[in-house]
Amino acid sequence: MAAKVDFSELQISQRLGRGGFGAVYRGWCRDQKIAVKRFYEAISKNIEREITQLSRVAHENIVKLFGMATYQNETYLLMEYVEGGSLHDFLYGTVRREYSVQEALRWALQCAEAVAYLHAMTPRPMLHRDIKPHNMLLTGIPGRLKICDFGTVTDMQSYMSNARGTAAYMAPEVILGKRYTDKCDVYSWAVMLWELMSRRPPFSHMENPNFIAVMLATGCGEHPDMDAVRSDCPQTIRELIRRCWCFKSEERPSMQQAVKFLNELGVSSDDKDFVYILDQDTLAVVSVGREKHGSGWRRVVHISFWRKQYSTVRKSLPIAEREAVRVAKQAEREIIRAARDVGRETHRAAQDTGRETARAAQDVGRETARAAQDVGRETARAAQDTGRETVRAAQDVGRETARAAQDTGRETVRAAQDVGRETARAAQDVGRETARAAQDAERETRRALENAERETKRALENAERETKRALENAEREARRAKEKIANEAKRLADRGRKVLKKFRKF
Repeated sequence: MAAKVDFSELQISQRLGRGGFGAVYRGWCRDQKIAVKRFYEAISKNIEREITQLSRVAHENIVKLFGMATYQNETYLLMEYVEGGSLHDFLYGTVRREYSVQEALRWALQCAEAVAYLHAMTPRPMLHRDIKPHNMLLTGIPGRLKICDFGTVTDMQSYMSNARGTAAYMAPEVILGKRYTDKCDVYSWAVMLWELMSRRPPFSHMENPNFIAVMLATGCGEHPDMDAVRSDCPQTIRELIRRCWCFKSEERPSMQQAVKFLNELGVSSDDKDFVYILDQDTLAVVSVGREKHGSGWRRVVHISFWRKQYSTVRKSLPIAEREAVRVAKQAEREIIRAARDVGRETHRAAQDTGRETARAAQDVGRETARAAQDVGRETARAAQDTGRETVRAAQDVGRETARAAQDTGRETVRAAQDVGRETARAAQDVGRETARAAQDAERETRRALENAERETKRALENAERETKRALENAEREARRAKEKIANEAKRLADRGRKVLKKFRKF
């Protein structure tokens, strides 16, 4: 586990970036500049995994973990500070410096060496599972590459079938939920190598490269467009990319084999680079490396001139071994001479500093005395000016008070006149409104009487019609009752006659 550091020893300043689990800040601890990763929550499995895995590794192309601290249920990782930013920012940032194929291959080799180191760890090899430019940091120009973000790292003894990583860099077996091995890192590395050779995001040729579309394309065996790589990319590198992103994981080479292949092509992660800043927009990069020549190797000096908004100019010069030794000795002599010059200049600068300090002290004394005299004169002058201004202000106050009193009298008279006029106008308005209200009341009264007469007449007419209808109904009912009585009487009479006939027979 990482060493515990007291939170009070940390000095956290500018935020450098943020992710799903936390943010990264620039900071200081014990007089050393560091990167501080602050997690948004207490220690979880992901945070514990990153701490555990980082504490196990030690490689020049992997960021170092110095320790950890806790404060108010938050966890802070103290890591190596890498000055140059991420490879993603270098590729797509506002200042997009041109770079050569050799530089891209050196970065790819450094990443491959770090991943191969993880795959070969004992007793438990490790998988990174999120190889992409966002998680690659550069130390400067032209820069040494270092891998960061170990939140997705796991050991190969675990049964791995859960999808972890970024869709555009995921291997097909990871997307399809199959069991996967260290070859998933090889696939991701191949996609990143393609990106270095094209300077385009993976699957940017698709019309809508969203998360689902990219996963479906990868699961069906599709790859980023190989025609998008730069024209000076060697055919051997194109073939290496195709081999490393094969759909079947068993057909991909291991990371160690990819490192060996690049070494055989003459790519070296140990090239010494010298950067000379010529002006604000121009720099020169001189690197010494090896390249294949016939059946053997030869040393080559690469000289690149980079200027903002222009293509990089690159010149390669082969040098003999004796010349390389002579150049190295000459460089050593120049370094020794430069060190002596620095010593002499330092001694001379110290003497100059002493003389300038004494002269500055004398100047400070003279300036202090002169300033005191100036302050005295200015104070007396300010007192005189204050007296004159006070008298003038008192006179101005008197004049303004008298003028204000006169203005107040005039305004009072004017206000009284305005009040009288407004009162008369209000009385006239009240009279007119009263007369208008009386006329309106009279009209409303007449209208109400007319409406009452019409309603009374209509009610009488309705009552008369209802009375007439009731009389007609009563007459109809009376006639109907008479007819019913006559019919009943006739029926009874007939029945009586029938009864009398029966009695007469007896």
